[in-house]
Amino acid sequence: MTERTEPTQATGLSDPAGGGAPPAPERAFEAHEIFFSTTDAAGRIRRANSIFMRLSGYPRGALVGRAHNVVRHAVMPAGLFRGVWEDIEAGHAASAYITNRASDGGQYRVFATIVPSGSGYLSIRTLPQLTEQRDAFERAYGRVREVEAASAALGSTRREVAAAGQAALGRELEALGYESTVDFTRRAVASEVAALVAAGVGIPSAEGAEGPVARVLAEMHAIEEATSDHLALLDELARLVRLLERRATEIRALSARLAELRAALRATRDEVARLGAARAGEGAGADGGAQGFEEHYRRVDALVLECAEELRPLAGQVSELRGDAYSVRFAIALMRLHNLASGFFAAQILAGDDDVAENDAVGSLEELTSALNEGISRLTDHRALLEARRALVGGELDAVAEELAATRGPLTELLTEAAAVDAGQSEAARRAAALIGDGFPEARDLADLAGAIRDLEIPALAAEIQERITAVRRALAELR
Repeated sequence: MTERTEPTQATGLSDPAGGGAPPAPERAFEAHEIFFSTTDAAGRIRRANSIFMRLSGYPRGALVGRAHNVVRHAVMPAGLFRGVWEDIEAGHAASAYITNRASDGGQYRVFATIVPSGSGYLSIRTLPQLTEQRDAFERAYGRVREVEAASAALGSTRREVAAAGQAALGRELEALGYESTVDFTRRAVASEVAALVAAGVGIPSAEGAEGPVARVLAEMHAIEEATSDHLALLDELARLVRLLERRATEIRALSARLAELRAALRATRDEVARLGAARAGEGAGADGGAQGFEEHYRRVDALVLECAEELRPLAGQVSELRGDAYSVRFAIALMRLHNLASGFFAAQILAGDDDVAENDAVGSLEELTSALNEGISRLTDHRALLEARRALVGGELDAVAEELAATRGPLTELLTEAAAVDAGQSEAARRAAALIGDGFPEARDLADLAGAIRDLEIPALAAEIQERITAVRRALAELR
């Protein structure tokens, strides 16, 4: 968790070390040391594991019941926390690269992921894996703090300072390629979790252990194994998201191109009609082929119009499919993160690093399990949406790809007819020829995208995981 929007001390905008003092020592921890804390709705700490105690430097009794901003570091801008609170109070997950302050003035840097949990919030912290991205955000935080300091110097209230910082952070996010804090969370959680797993971080084993906690650990191991195929989809989904984004942009451009082409063909038709009328007026006794061209033009225009009508909603549907793929990717990563945290904490208890009797460790496992369960439900829902939309979009992509490919011949023939009645060198005909080019290579791209959508397979797992969750809850009930 993080603190409320308003910093509790004015030092939130000052040099954390104080006028030129050497930087505070950094407390190190390993990638596999996943730690967490839970708070009530007001941000007061309810539970935490031993790694949090170690890194913060506070004994458990000094933290439980205390506002989470006890670990607030002055290098962190108030605007960041304002945004985090808005997101989680709206029911979204929120994540951020955060530097926390230890009791001795030291610091430790984390990637925090916060989700609503019951009447409060659950925050999972991991060692940042994408250090270049973390460093870029830390530089951005420095610029945001300068904005907040300038706002404070003008006599702004703490709320106004935080609002100014939030607006500045929004601009920094945009410069870094993110649409919003929610967009950052969806992308960063998936990337950080993928990097954690790639670094070999997994749920520890406890061979020979017995009892309820050992059964919890065994079930978390089983969930980890059952979702391994989903984890492999993180990179594949990321590639699909990028492809969908690119194709949506291309579809909009193609739609505009077809509109231009129709206008150029209409102008060519008018030029052919003008030339035909001129010849008839000269006593040629014929329209110079204008009537036949008109009939052919109407057929070709209908073909192009049909393609344009198919394309118009398709860009939006592809963008929506991109959003569905993003949501599935995020849900997979969040599920895996909560699975890791649950299994790691159970292993800590078995190793004696955390005590079942201290700080309601059973309650912590229950919260972690509930977050995992909610994540499974969320993934199931997002998967269903993705499956339904990909069937719809895939079919429409194939249809419009075929229609586009089928237009090239009739378009070329139409321009050949225009040339036969001396309208081929008109500005409109040359413009139409340029727009047609070598045809529509986009048709192949759309067909390839349809194939990529069809090839994506996301296994269903709700029933199996729910059985595992039920077994975990039975084990926890024995500890009550």
